[in-house]
Amino acid sequence: MKTSFLAASVMLAFASTAHAAALDASTFVGASTPLQTALYGVRNYSAPVLVKGLHDPANYLAAPKLPVWQFARVDPTGGVLTFERQAAPATGWHTWSRKGKVVLSGGGAARLDRVYTVFNGQQLVAAIKEAGNEPKIIRVVGHIDLRWSENNTVFREYTSYADQKYGGSISLPSNTTLVGINDAQGRPARITGTSLLIGGELALAQGGDPEADFKKWIKDGKDGEDYPSWTRNVIVRNLVIDTPWDVNPEDEDNAYADGVTVSRGQNIFLDHLSISDGDTPESLATGAYKTRHDGALDVVRGSDYVTIANSYFANHHKTTLVGNGDGGRAWSDEGRLRVTFSGNWWSSVAARLPLNRYGLVHMFNNLVTGNVITKDTDVKFESGTDARYRSNMLIENNYYNLTGLKLSEFCGKAIKGKSFIGFRSSGHIFTSDRAGTNAVDGQCGMARPDAANLWTPPYLYALQTATSTLAAVPAQAGAGKLK
Repeated sequence: MKTSFLAASVMLAFASTAHAAALDASTFVGASTPLQTALYGVRNYSAPVLVKGLHDPANYLAAPKLPVWQFARVDPTGGVLTFERQAAPATGWHTWSRKGKVVLSGGGAARLDRVYTVFNGQQLVAAIKEAGNEPKIIRVVGHIDLRWSENNTVFREYTSYADQKYGGSISLPSNTTLVGINDAQGRPARITGTSLLIGGELALAQGGDPEADFKKWIKDGKDGEDYPSWTRNVIVRNLVIDTPWDVNPEDEDNAYADGVTVSRGQNIFLDHLSISDGDTPESLATGAYKTRHDGALDVVRGSDYVTIANSYFANHHKTTLVGNGDGGRAWSDEGRLRVTFSGNWWSSVAARLPLNRYGLVHMFNNLVTGNVITKDTDVKFESGTDARYRSNMLIENNYYNLTGLKLSEFCGKAIKGKSFIGFRSSGHIFTSDRAGTNAVDGQCGMARPDAANLWTPPYLYALQTATSTLAAVPAQAGAGKLK
């Protein structure tokens, strides 16, 4: 249910009472939640080769620009914890499950020897491997990049698709809180050249078929929630993430590496992140393969009960994706992909805000700013929310400021869709140099769900006006604002 902003204090007090009686998401982690971390974070320095006809070695290209590094060796807090043990807030799909309401605790219950402060990629990987699925808090200070080794003294670029896929990715297991700690200069912790993976779609045995295995599991009368591949109960907060430059993409249109991928994950909270292409925008690509980045943040492959909040997305093309396939993904995605987006700011991004297949996606009080007429392809706005195959969306009170866009062009550009189950949109503000400021519902002639597909968020939330969002979101969205 929703409530007005004026009634927020009363309703959120009620939510806190309900929160105390909820199940802890850590109790969902057991035999059905194996570790998926072993292959990741270990470089193999392999030569580029064709992989199933993709990743042509002739199109290998190292990152053409590197960042100004902000490595650290000292924890400015002296190890004193502030927000690290906090459970996720009580608003969003992450607070729910098939068993009812949950508390998403992440690693909040970590023993003292499972609280880590890391300054480089190898320390981060080691902490994950030591703690496994135990509750753990990992505090990042400074700058993480898996291309650096030996305490950030030796740099080697990824040598191939395989080297980057495995050596350039960090896989977060269940019961994890990963947070950035602002350094002595007040700069948020940063991750570059490295993908964050939360979960993965696995077969029951090495070399098996995940789809065939899952379908047989269901055919045998087993509960899909007990299928042994889920990653659950993860919190990631307060990090700058530069989406990786793909040194050897699939083809000219498709890169592989995302900034963050939630794949077969449940009860996930992502908060106060700043995600962009960083120092390597797409315009730096040369040769036949012009696409060198994939998603900024993708929620795919049967993931469920996910919230993305108070985050800042900038300078990226394929930005936020929910569901990565149409009919061929029904076996994993139908009835899943419940995702909340709230308090986020999409600024100078191209598309997918989000693109949604299958998901029951709730969006409220987000800010979208961009320019549809600029010649700078790295920041040009192309399309916004895109309701796709069998999705069912509820969008409320967003603010859109899009330079160069006419009021008559809002539908089809800022909001569009096809082949969805249902779409509800209301309460938005649209402003532009070519349109002035207008109250718009954003329904755009799209069909609302029928009675059988009508849903209401099961959590309480304080809905602000779209006008309030214009000031509130920039004040809170992005890394560095949690201390």
